[in-house]
Amino acid sequence: HIDYVKKKIQKRIGAMYRGSSLLPIKYRKMFANSLILPHFDYLDTIYGRAPKSKLLELDILYKKVAKIALGVEKTESSINVYRDMKWLPLHLRRQVHLSSYMFKILNGLSPSNFINKFRFISGGSRDGASCNLYTPKSKNLKNFYYLGAKAWNSVPPELRSVSDPKALTTKYKTCLLDSVTSDPSYVVNNAFDYIYKLNHGS
Repeated sequence: HIDYVKKKIQKRIGAMYRGSSLLPIKYRKMFANSLILPHFDYLDTIYGRAPKSKLLELDILYKKVAKIALGVEKTESSINVYRDMKWLPLHLRRQVHLSSYMFKILNGLSPSNFINKFRFISGGSRDGASCNLYTPKSKNLKNFYYLGAKAWNSVPPELRSVSDPKALTTKYKTCLLDSVTSDPSYVVNNAFDYIYKLNHGS
């Protein structure tokens, strides 16, 4: 799937690059957001379990799209580019999407085969008070129930009670973008089982 996504994106990048000298920045950003970004998002909660090397290939294209849209040099800081595009780094974009899907599951908004597949930690523990989920064991760390629980447990407690998945996505994205753009120690980590926690990595 990743190779297919890459081919689709590369074609769009070529078109955007050829027209970049003619289009104002406003329209380059519109092109990137409406015609390229959805290709990165499509099935990302599934392909996000691919090897780190394959995810890195997408990350390179993602940065390239943003830099062409802004008309900046290839050497421009990626964090500055993400801030100006109002984009999360790609691995965090996948994290938000997985967390949003977990919201749907836990609130009965997903297909029935996912309902009641996750269990909350109960009792007097800190995790129980935070409505965290049991994280099942996973030998290869690629099991959806393992990654889903891990992603949900990293969502700030104050965001877990929002009204709908869209609200969660919007607020979580803002929190994460503010965090990584102000954290001098932040580095991109495309490992499929890596989950970033606000104010520090995990």
